Amino acid sequence: MPGKKQPALFEDRFIESFVGSSIYSDQRTAIIELIANAWDAGATEVQVSWPKNIGDVLSVRDNGHGMTEIQFMKRFRTLAYDRIKEQTGFAEIPADHAQLIGKRPAFGRNGKGRLGSFAFGDPFFVTTSRDGFRNQFQINKDQTTVLAFQKVGESEVTDFHGTEISVTCQSRISLSEDDARKEIGMRFLTDPHFEVSLNGQKITFADIPEDHMDVIDAEVPGIGTFSIRVIDIQAADKNTQQHGIAWHVKNRMVGECTWKGSGSEHLIDGRSSAAKRYIFIVNADLLEQAVTPDWNSFYPTDPAYKKSLSGIHKAIRQHLLSLTKGQREDAFAEIENAARPQLKKLGLVKREKWENFIKSVQEECPSIAQDDLQRLSILLATLESSESKYGLIELLAASTAGQLDDLHGLLQRWDVDFAKIVLDEIEYRTTLLERLQSKVLSRATDEVQELQPLFHRGLWIFGPEYETIQFTSNKGMTAVVQSLFKDQQGSGSRDRPDFAILPDSTVGLYSLPKFSDDDGAEIGISRLTIIELKKPEIPIGAEQKNQAWKYVWRF
Repeated sequence: MPGKKQPALFEDRFIESFVGSSIYSDQRTAIIELIANAWDAGATEVQVSWPKNIGDVLSVRDNGHGMTEIQFMKRFRTLAYDRIKEQTGFAEIPADHAQLIGKRPAFGRNGKGRLGSFAFGDPFFVTTSRDGFRNQFQINKDQTTVLAFQKVGESEVTDFHGTEISVTCQSRISLSEDDARKEIGMRFLTDPHFEVSLNGQKITFADIPEDHMDVIDAEVPGIGTFSIRVIDIQAADKNTQQHGIAWHVKNRMVGECTWKGSGSEHLIDGRSSAAKRYIFIVNADLLEQAVTPDWNSFYPTDPAYKKSLSGIHKAIRQHLLSLTKGQREDAFAEIENAARPQLKKLGLVKREKWENFIKSVQEECPSIAQDDLQRLSILLATLESSESKYGLIELLAASTAGQLDDLHGLLQRWDVDFAKIVLDEIEYRTTLLERLQSKVLSRATDEVQELQPLFHRGLWIFGPEYETIQFTSNKGMTAVVQSLFKDQQGSGSRDRPDFAILPDSTVGLYSLPKFSDDDGAEIGISRLTIIELKKPEIPIGAEQKNQAWKYVWRF
């Protein structure tokens, strides 16, 4: 009799393993995740009640789109919720916020951040309002079902939309109020229409310590001076969300804060820790006329915007270079040490040229890996000391991507020396075949001086068994053939004794020696090859074909 189906069992640590220890137990990460949920809900205001002691209540209240009871049960109860699939990668903006918010990219991807409340206590409550109704739910950990969800009370009528998450703190508060303001301010001040208040006081740039913020200017001739705030988190976040360049015009963000688009991606590698650490907020009031009606971007062809973009990027790039100068110097020292054997062969001028190039690559291509740059530096130093110089680079530059992939595969299988031997042999043989083809078809060809020497060097034409240097012209047998036709005194024979020159043809004989198995001494001929070339206009009949057998019978 088949047994009953049994549900899976979960250890107490399952939630922490699923969500990640940073969200589950790190209160700094947890509060950032909870506020990010408000951002994703299209909120313009977030009110945080920050606790001081165990027993105090943490609450995060926003005016976003909120959720209906059905939406809550779908989104909160689904572990590994696919937000991109269900809600797209952009925030749903409430109708009354549409004039303030353009297109807002969402933080959330898999629904883990909403469980950050467990970093403060268990259970936590979600009170959410949408479409005229307010509902409250309790969420707590459960050994049987992992998470338990229970509606508290009945639905209530309301004209508010938004969500509040609250939890009574059961863990020690590891983040002071000032530190909480700092951490929130460094990440959520990129959009002026996303205001966060903590314990009733709005978070501003003043909450960010001086060692985390700087101000630089970008002077653009003919346009004016742009003030740029630089925020340094000083500890890289897990991704580049809310990092990059944010453009503010008349206290409103244009587009989104990102490293992507408008050419700014070349400033920094989005995978690097620096890309997840720095935020540049540009006061671009001077470009008000270049903003598109939906505030999602600037007009890309606007002359003032194009000119300003170049100047602002230059200022940001110079600032980033100044921040990473020490790292580049350390990296260059390692590269220089690795290329030292090749650099010793270069003079002062060439070495300076090499050094300037490597440093330029470090600045212009920040995404290049250290190992790749090191290999490139050794290659360039070697090219500088070679005779061909940079001719190889020109050939590579003229190659297609497919050809470069083929070359890479070739050099993985064969080293350069072996490839050169093979290619030289191929070139030699194709050249010989071309010469044979042209000589055979020409009446002016001299069989003795031109054709027979070509066949002598091209015995491999007749098969792979001739791929040996031991096949040599047999002058003794040539004499036998000459005597057969009583032409021992022919002038051609004296000039080329390795060929028999007959009245209507020339004959070349090539033999492979046979050696004794006992002492290795030469004891005869293992294989004999006879090549007879008939003169032009001589018909090839049975008599001509059988003539070669006369030589064999005579031997």
